Amino acid sequence: MENSFFHIPHRWIGALIGLIGSLMLIFLGFWKAVFVVLCVGLGYFIGQRLDGEQSVSEFLGRLFPSR
Repeated sequence: MENSFFHIPHRWIGALIGLIGSLMLIFLGFWKAVFVVLCVGLGYFIGQRLDGEQSVSEFLGRLFPSR
């Protein structure tokens, strides 16, 4: 069973994110859903920073690359 759906985890992660996002839009509304997503992203970034994986300047350098 080589074409099992477990061999394509990124598709399932993307589908799960889409499902959660759509449910948030339905039950919370657009702006509340955006707020929740921003809070989750900020929490992830702070956790990543505390783990020592990336500095703020590295993050901003990737976000806004110099030309």
